[in-house]
Amino acid sequence: MFLTSQPTVIHHAVNAQGRDFIVGDLHGCRSMLDALLGHAGFDTARDRLFSVGDLVDRGPDSMACLDLLLEPWFYPVLGNHDAMLMAWILKDDQDLRADVYGGGFALNGGLQWAGSLGSWANEFLPLLQAMPLVRVIGQDVGANDRFHVAHAELRMPDGRGFSNGNLDEEGALAWDLDHFIPGFGDNGDWRDHVLWGRSLIHDFLGRSQRGSEMPEKRNGALSTTYVGHTIVPPTFGPGQNTPLRVQSHVFLDGGAFNAPQNARYGLVIWCHGEDRGWLLNNRGEVVDLDGDAK
Repeated sequence: MFLTSQPTVIHHAVNAQGRDFIVGDLHGCRSMLDALLGHAGFDTARDRLFSVGDLVDRGPDSMACLDLLLEPWFYPVLGNHDAMLMAWILKDDQDLRADVYGGGFALNGGLQWAGSLGSWANEFLPLLQAMPLVRVIGQDVGANDRFHVAHAELRMPDGRGFSNGNLDEEGALAWDLDHFIPGFGDNGDWRDHVLWGRSLIHDFLGRSQRGSEMPEKRNGALSTTYVGHTIVPPTFGPGQNTPLRVQSHVFLDGGAFNAPQNARYGLVIWCHGEDRGWLLNNRGEVVDLDGDAK
C-alpha cells in the first residue's frame, strides 16, 4: 500500500562535529539554497542540512533539488509534493491513495517538469521511498540540542499536541488511525496528517482573527519541531525578524517560489545550535532572522 512502507521516524545523534541547519520548503529553488549555504559558511564535511520536505514543483529547478538526495550531508523528510511525485512515478500502482496523490501531482504543476525525469524516475524512486516522515535529532527530553523535523505538523486531531514520547516509544502512535485532517480536506491516516495537516495554523489564525487568547509558543512535552508546508514568511520589523513559533512548531516555509513577485517571501534556513537564521529574497538580499530562546 502507498506510504505504509514509508519510514515513519528516524533518530539521529547530536552533531558533535559541526552545525545542524534546517531549510524550509525548497520547491525547486536550488540556486537560492546554494547562495544561503554559502552565506552561512556551510561545511559539507562537518555540517548537516535537514529539510522539511517539498523539494519539487513550482520553482525553476526541481531536478537540481532532487539531486540533493545524493548528498551525504542532506537529510530530508518527506513532503506532500515529494509524495505526489512518488505516486506519479508509481502510476501503475492500483492503490487508491497512490491514485489520489498522483492526481494531485498533475494538479500542482508537476507534469510541467517531471517529463524531464525520464529514466531517472526509477533512480530517484528508492531515494524518495527512504525519506522518513519525522526526524528526531538528539535524545534528552530536556536538552536544548534535541529537535524534530517534519513537513506539516505534529498535532492530534482533537487539538492535543504530540509529545516526544509519541516519537520515541515503539507503537505509541497508531500510524494507521483514520481521521479527518484539516488541510487535507478528507480522512486519512497519520502519514497523511504529517504531510498535509494544518490544524495548528488554522487554530492560530482563527484565534488571531477573533482576538482570542493566543496559543503558547511551546508545548512542554514536545521539543522544538521545524515544519514547512504552510507559507508563513517571518515577520519583519524592529525586533520581529523571527519565524512563527506555535506549540513548539517553528514554521520555516518562507514561500521561496513566490520570491520573484514579492521581497517579503524567500527561502529560509535556520541553524538550530546558534538559534538564528537567514532569508534570501528576490533582490538577492540576505535578511538576518532573530532567534527565540528555546
